Amino acid sequence: MLVTMMHDFYDALAYLAIYASATPTERQQILKRVGASQKKLKEFAHHTPFHYQHKFDLVEAEWLRVLGQTAEAMELYDRAIAGAKANEYWKEEALACELAAKFYLSLGREKIARVYMIDAYDCYVRWGDRSKIDDLEKRYPQLLESILEPAKLAANPLATFATPANHNQSLNPYLYPSVSASVSDFGNFSTLLKACQALSSEREVDRLIAKLMELAMKNTVADKAALILPNGNQWEIAAISAIDNSGVERAIDLSSGTLDENSEILPLKIVECVKNLLKPVIVRDMAQEDDWASDSYILKYEPESVLCWPILDGGNLVGILYLENRLTARVFTRDRLQILNLLCSQAAICLQNALLYKKYQDYNQQLERSLVKISRTEAQLAEQKQMLQAILDVAPIWIWMVNPRGKVQFVNKTFCQDVGVPLSAFLAVDHYKDILGADAAGCMVSDAACLAQDLPHYSSEILRFVDGKQHYLEITKVQLKNYQGETIGIIGLGVDATDRKQAAELLQEQNQQLEQTLKDLQQAQLQIVQSEKMSALGNLVAGVAHEINNPIGFISGNLSEAKRSLEDVIEHLELYRSDAPKSEIADHAQEIDLDYLLEDLPKMIDSMEVGCDRICSISTSLRTFSRGDKDYKVPFNIHEGIDSAILILKHRLKANEHRPQIEVMTKYGHLPKIECFPGQLNQVFMNLFANAIDALEESNVGRTFSEIAANPNRITISTEVVEGHIKIKIADNGTGMKDEVKQQIFDHLFTTKGVGKGTGLGLAIVYQIAVEKHGGSIEVNSEPGIGTEFAIVLPVKG
Repeated sequence: MLVTMMHDFYDALAYLAIYASATPTERQQILKRVGASQKKLKEFAHHTPFHYQHKFDLVEAEWLRVLGQTAEAMELYDRAIAGAKANEYWKEEALACELAAKFYLSLGREKIARVYMIDAYDCYVRWGDRSKIDDLEKRYPQLLESILEPAKLAANPLATFATPANHNQSLNPYLYPSVSASVSDFGNFSTLLKACQALSSEREVDRLIAKLMELAMKNTVADKAALILPNGNQWEIAAISAIDNSGVERAIDLSSGTLDENSEILPLKIVECVKNLLKPVIVRDMAQEDDWASDSYILKYEPESVLCWPILDGGNLVGILYLENRLTARVFTRDRLQILNLLCSQAAICLQNALLYKKYQDYNQQLERSLVKISRTEAQLAEQKQMLQAILDVAPIWIWMVNPRGKVQFVNKTFCQDVGVPLSAFLAVDHYKDILGADAAGCMVSDAACLAQDLPHYSSEILRFVDGKQHYLEITKVQLKNYQGETIGIIGLGVDATDRKQAAELLQEQNQQLEQTLKDLQQAQLQIVQSEKMSALGNLVAGVAHEINNPIGFISGNLSEAKRSLEDVIEHLELYRSDAPKSEIADHAQEIDLDYLLEDLPKMIDSMEVGCDRICSISTSLRTFSRGDKDYKVPFNIHEGIDSAILILKHRLKANEHRPQIEVMTKYGHLPKIECFPGQLNQVFMNLFANAIDALEESNVGRTFSEIAANPNRITISTEVVEGHIKIKIADNGTGMKDEVKQQIFDHLFTTKGVGKGTGLGLAIVYQIAVEKHGGSIEVNSEPGIGTEFAIVLPVKG
């Protein structure tokens, strides 16, 4: 609560301070933010006016100032100053006086402003805030002229000083360092908030003490800490912790120890000084101090820096925190003292709260013991029931008790309000079904189940509330037994889980929708992948068909001619076999041009053999390209994969009526076989070559045949070995890409092609195979109008 209050208080003042220089839009946001802080402060002030009323009054005064309501602001400034002063909030009294002085100065009332500014200056002096004192002297010398005339004090208000134990006079605030940040000093605010939150989160006394010790040592660079707390009329060491010479922190000892004159755990003179004067003792360099030289602890252990701090709550001493550093002098700087001051202020409140919480726990334990005896007498039962009613009425859950016959014995206020039936009505009926009606059926079933077992019974029931709606309740019921072990009733606890149930149902519905959406997305992805496969298959089939058609057509034509030639030769041989006249044989030889047939027929057979070899070569390339991968990498010649991909796409490279042939230039280096998945790499080459051809065809749009011939389409492929890796470059002189396109080309489903022409999977698959599957890399270099180059680097050893 303290941390929240500080944040809202200073946050509101900071925003109101910049209101005048803000834009209209910013002013609306400032008023909205400050309004929320005012609401919180007002609630704090209502519950604890001692701590918060003057803070709320000061924020309200600043609020009225920016709204131009000067008369009302004047009154609230004075109320804030009076409240802070009455409750000894010196820092906030100084802040209120300073803001009031600025307010009157803005109205041109310098004389009134001078009075408030002198009061502010005096408060900062009492508080010991050197930075604010210097700031006021520099910014408002005309208002402080009357008090700045006397000679300045020679002593540095932040100098090291320690008060002797026998020093009885009032402590001059100039002799103590500033230990509080001003409203403009937010340097350590984040650290302060975290430290205060750490303390505020602890409710157990031992855990709180341990956390305080930890934060104090951490934020002040102390190597020893001790906390002294009162126990009746005696003071005891509640906890002690130290860091040994090796820098290892010993566990915090929470065992109590009496602090008396024979104790050598702490310097008793310093502790007694703090206890008597309620002021801190700060010894920055013990070697330069003589006041504590006679203390037995100081003589024995010779610490370099010592700090003993009173923990005060409203002027009452609730504890003493002792810190020291045995090896280093001047470790307790102003910033560390600022944090320590707030820690001790927060610790004072937290200690009181923790003690109250412990008392509350003890009270609960006593209450439980009292409940065991509650059934012994009717008088005790009535008294305890009344007390229990008062406690349980404030609970935000349903609490009730019925006897085994369904007669209502007790119903808390929350139950009555939700159902819309007063307690008297419940107590007047013999069975709660007379009140709940049809909704009582489920309750009666769970009552019977509870009475049939000794363990708690859990159930879900639906009841109609006063709002007319049916609510879903989660119920816990347990038997109530007297001291003789007899069941005398049922105690029930109910929580309205309607919102949670509806949220769970909505979440389930959304999950179902998400599952269906995921299925639809997966189906769409399958279709896209299938489309990509069909596209690749189309290129494969078209390329193979085109390459095979030429040799097959050539072989088919030669076969027809060879058949006719062979028929003529056979007919001529038949004449020999029939003993025909030589003249007839000669005439027939001349008719069929036998000499030419005998010379040409072997040539036709040789050419058909060349066509068959070509088909065999295409088949080999096809097997190379479409080879199936194993579940492990195998050696592979990259050049074979590149050549097979070029062969399959060769039909797309040939010239047509729109453009000349696309040139393919290969600059192969001497590459070793690499360990890879050949089928996957062939798919990479196929996709990159197909994209290059698409880019070249796109660049030809709007150009004539002669223009293209003057600057022919070209794909350049080069390979080389680079430091244990192979590098493959595939470049084209097509359209190129813009930077925003380059950044997305490997993204899943991204494509620049028209509808039906691209799936957005080609380059995504290329990236996945090259980088994720083979541990390589892929880069793209492209410039619009110049062309694109893909560079793939793969490790030789998989």
